Amino acid sequence: MYIDSHVHLRDFNQKYKETIKHGLEVAKDSGVDAVFDMPNTDPPIMTRDLVIDRLRLAKEASIDSVFYGLYMGLTGEAEQIKRAIDIYREFPQVVGMKLYAGHSVGNLGVIKLEDQRTVYRILSEEGYDGVLAVHAEKESELNPNIWQPYNPISHCHARPEKAEVESVKDQIGLAREYGFKAKMHIAHISSPMAVELVKKAKSSLDISCGICPHHFIYDWQQMSSENGVLWKMNPPLRSPEARQRMLKYLENGEIDWIETDHAPHTLDEKVKEPFMSGIPGLPWWNLFDEFLRNNNFTDKRIKEATFDKIVDRFGISIKSTLRSIVDRRGDYPFNPYRPIEKEIEF
Repeated sequence: MYIDSHVHLRDFNQKYKETIKHGLEVAKDSGVDAVFDMPNTDPPIMTRDLVIDRLRLAKEASIDSVFYGLYMGLTGEAEQIKRAIDIYREFPQVVGMKLYAGHSVGNLGVIKLEDQRTVYRILSEEGYDGVLAVHAEKESELNPNIWQPYNPISHCHARPEKAEVESVKDQIGLAREYGFKAKMHIAHISSPMAVELVKKAKSSLDISCGICPHHFIYDWQQMSSENGVLWKMNPPLRSPEARQRMLKYLENGEIDWIETDHAPHTLDEKVKEPFMSGIPGLPWWNLFDEFLRNNNFTDKRIKEATFDKIVDRFGISIKSTLRSIVDRRGDYPFNPYRPIEKEIEF
């Protein structure tokens, strides 16, 4: 019924937060037919052995009704990128590559433009034709010094829209410079200006973008609510005007699909040092569906944005199923969507 192309299942040194087995169980009970797991784990997914370990954990989970896909993490080192391409070609469940063009959570940030240039050059020279998902925030446009934990909205200003826009400009420029023929995807896009850049680039590049539910449901005023720090994520919540425009872009198909950026942390990690960025998302898919219906999205557009566009983009045969929903919201230490559950029947 749904595909979540952007989840953070933990395992390894962070299995106390989430495991592949648990994440797949939640996905199954929440009507999700496939999840694509991000590589900024501890340790990060950059080697063949770690890919084998992840796929083994998925197989041992025995949740056959949910497809488990995995991204390879990229660095700015040419040989590592070449090995990642080989691994992508070897394992069908490796669905693409992930480039962190700015630091977020983990240590996979490729923040120097020269290193990003290496990524595009090697992928192009080696004939990579899969998906390159990009976390687009330009490090030099971030203002970490203005972040104040007890004034949570400061996080939104510490990571401004300009950081996303300038990074998207960089990615588009590098792709054009090296004749990039693969499929670029701007993950968790949050800025209307960035969407406009993607729209214009579609005439010359194979490019898509996805949005997280929190970026079309909430705006940065949520950070001023009680325990507002719980809604700290990267990229952060934007202005009310930006949120409204992003919802319209999604309705019009100018944003291709929804991806949750499911990122579980402990409650202490969220409200105390290190004030981790990210919120869980997997158990709330039917809530997102209902939210779109309440905002006059057609059945056709909802199906495109939650399933069809992702299948087409990744070229993976995934069967859409209709299952009874089992409520798994209580599996996580806090409910980031409780404020809208009062308005929408779960």
